[in-house]
Amino acid sequence: MVRKSIIFSFLFVSLLLLGSCRNLNIINNGSTPIETPEENIELVIWHTYNEEETQVFENVLIPLFEEEHPTISVKPVRQSHNDQLKSALISRASANKPPDVIRMDIAWIPTFAELNLIYPVSRFDDFTKIRQLFFDVPLQSNFYKGEYYGVPLNTNTKIAIYNQELLKRAGYDTPPKKMDDLIQMVEEHDYTIGMNGITGWESLAYFYALGGELLDGKNEKATGFLDSEQSIEAVQKLLNMYENGQLPRGLLTGNPSTWEGVVDGSYALIDEGHWFYSIRPTEVVEQLYKQTVFAPFPVTEGRGSVLGGENLVISKATNHLEASWSFVKWMTTETPQRLLLEKGLIPTNKNVEVTAYYEEYPYLQTYVESLEYAFLRPPLAQWSKVDEMYTQYMRLILSRSMTVEEGLREAAEKIDQILTGEEA
Repeated sequence: MVRKSIIFSFLFVSLLLLGSCRNLNIINNGSTPIETPEENIELVIWHTYNEEETQVFENVLIPLFEEEHPTISVKPVRQSHNDQLKSALISRASANKPPDVIRMDIAWIPTFAELNLIYPVSRFDDFTKIRQLFFDVPLQSNFYKGEYYGVPLNTNTKIAIYNQELLKRAGYDTPPKKMDDLIQMVEEHDYTIGMNGITGWESLAYFYALGGELLDGKNEKATGFLDSEQSIEAVQKLLNMYENGQLPRGLLTGNPSTWEGVVDGSYALIDEGHWFYSIRPTEVVEQLYKQTVFAPFPVTEGRGSVLGGENLVISKATNHLEASWSFVKWMTTETPQRLLLEKGLIPTNKNVEVTAYYEEYPYLQTYVESLEYAFLRPPLAQWSKVDEMYTQYMRLILSRSMTVEEGLREAAEKIDQILTGEEA
């Protein structure tokens, strides 16, 4: 009988101790839960790096991170960048499924933030310190409705790339710095600008430079801006240039062959990202230096060309918030940023010594300096729909299916309906 009492007392005390241990993951007052410590954590990372970038990311950077963080292992999953990826991410995050961390196109951030599918990293205590590392415009691509939902991982913008012979033939030792001067050169010498298409990514830089505006300053309204006199004049100018052969014949079909055209003289210039040079073999790039001249895209009212790039975000579905934040921060430090720069990705960390690479990659300086004047596409959760509507009416106008005034007025009305949620 005594033995049974001893055994019962031992079991009772053990259960009390076990219950006490299970509550160690709660702050003393019980108000704020924190993550339960784990010996080993696996983070699932979805990324869209190309072949060469993937080699560095998966075979160099991840092992370096795991060496510095021995309790965290990283499982990379390479994905193709397309609308199917966006849909899959929305579906998985909504169902609380991995990935934990995502390398995400900057234009997608507002949509995922609006759906409450990514974590606002500005809530981390050290974010205020971390944000000081980054170039301002790429950092702002993470900002939505008062909070930051990621950090900039790599960035890009577009610059003007000229055919060297045509520029010289027009009497220019250096490229035009203003859009008016550029258009004057094109018109006087019967040249063609190799604009690559009519989507926001492809045409907004020209539309803005010619005086157009898509939305008001708060990105809440298109009427009075997209259909304003200034915007009508800007689009009328693009229409005139298109009909006069100063914009590509393939502009509306999406096949203007800009890379070939700026080299063979079909186009006086194109606007393009650094990949025009960075993804080519060394011998091809050396030849391009002899055939092309690169310069900043003409800056008008403080705006140059459009900003692109990818940010790192944390899915709300993660069970490893602190570990995910550790990985996100680490990827923006100097070593990973420098190693990916060597594969052609422009870093977002201002402390990376990019000037050391200017001699090896002469085009890099122009791109980095152009970031100061790069503009963001409107940070809207509905941006894809707005862009689709803008593109649709630009096509109707340039094909003469509608007048400029009619097309912009109707486009502004339709975009307002999208912004207010009243679309049919």
